[in-house]
Amino acid sequence: MTQHAAGPPAIEDGPKGPQDGLPPVSRRFVTLYVIAYLGVYVAVMTPLLVSLAMRLETIDPDGKTGSLGLVVGVGTLVGMVSGLVFGVLSDNTASRLGRRKPWMLAGMPVLLAGAAVTGAGTSVSVLLVGFVVSQVGLSALMTPLVAMLPDQVPEQQRGKVSGLLGFTAQIAGVAGFQLATPLRHSGLLLFLVPAVIACLALLPVILFLPDPAVRRAERERRGLVAMFRDLTFNPRRHPDLGWTWGGRFLIQLSLMFLSTYQLYFLTDHLHYELSKVTGLLALTGGVGLLMTSAGAVVSGILSDRLRRRKRFIYLAATAFAVGFVVIAFASSFAQVFVGSQIILLGAGMFGAVDIALITDVIPNRETEGAKYMSVFAIAAALPQSVAPLIAPFILAVGGGDNYPLLFLSAAGVAVAGGLTVRPIRGVR
Repeated sequence: MTQHAAGPPAIEDGPKGPQDGLPPVSRRFVTLYVIAYLGVYVAVMTPLLVSLAMRLETIDPDGKTGSLGLVVGVGTLVGMVSGLVFGVLSDNTASRLGRRKPWMLAGMPVLLAGAAVTGAGTSVSVLLVGFVVSQVGLSALMTPLVAMLPDQVPEQQRGKVSGLLGFTAQIAGVAGFQLATPLRHSGLLLFLVPAVIACLALLPVILFLPDPAVRRAERERRGLVAMFRDLTFNPRRHPDLGWTWGGRFLIQLSLMFLSTYQLYFLTDHLHYELSKVTGLLALTGGVGLLMTSAGAVVSGILSDRLRRRKRFIYLAATAFAVGFVVIAFASSFAQVFVGSQIILLGAGMFGAVDIALITDVIPNRETEGAKYMSVFAIAAALPQSVAPLIAPFILAVGGGDNYPLLFLSAAGVAVAGGLTVRPIRGVR
């Protein structure tokens, strides 16, 4: 392990001053915020992990792999672009409700409408349209919600809160499998129920949590064109942002190779029946909550106390690589289960420290928090498009169905993602 000089580092890409000048947030804030994050992530993860794959199994059984890549890829691309737009608009919103809450309220009906169209669709094209609409709605919910972290949570609490958020993201995946099992015979409910859960979970945040305004004098004189010029950032000017973005992208890309294709891996490669697979994956996720809890909560708290972020990213990437190697050579569900638990441990570690690391390095978080958080959301969302595009080519090597190569590739990508934090100078 690399030795570091004593004393806290200067965070070059973020504002100066101890603990960013923000007061500690209350337990009430943390509780409502985490519940909202969990609810929204149920709507994010359920279609990606299970609902779309199950629906396409019925609608397009012969072309399901390509159709899944098309729907997820286009939907994710739209989600990324809309996330950037909502980030800039949110940062520049001045209303009685605040900067963040108006966009959450606007996103709810859009999400519900998109989920209804997706669930009722009987063709790939209708499914695609509905999923795209729902991604726009989710962006309007998630972008301002995530921006509340740099808005209001001080540095000394970010690791803890980020750990809880990383934990809830894993719970959301398990909840998605649990929801999908009883709802699998109703396409409408399969997509609509997670969307309703997201909206209900956000209501306490909108009703009870603060959404403080910032100084608007300079921004109010700027036009829309000037606002949207700020959508990009220069990695040379803010190298810590560039390395952090790249690391998040690579880690998420490795995970998406498994998340997107695990259902087909079990059915097509290991020849398990579809009716049994959802239960097996729910079991994997349910037991994995213990691993994710250990990784996320403990890593988040320790990273705050030790004021170290990098070492936990290294450990997470190592866990990812080991887990993927185990799954690559698995010949039974039991072996897949073991590999998945190791990956879930790494996902907990990474999820805990990743959000805290991002919040530590973003500049101008007081006035541009949503913009930069949406930029980093691309690093998490883009792999959802890239993985389904790359995976079929990897699977086709050697005559097709080459899942061992797919997961060995994921292991290499995870290792590369872990190494990207090494050049970051603003945090330790």
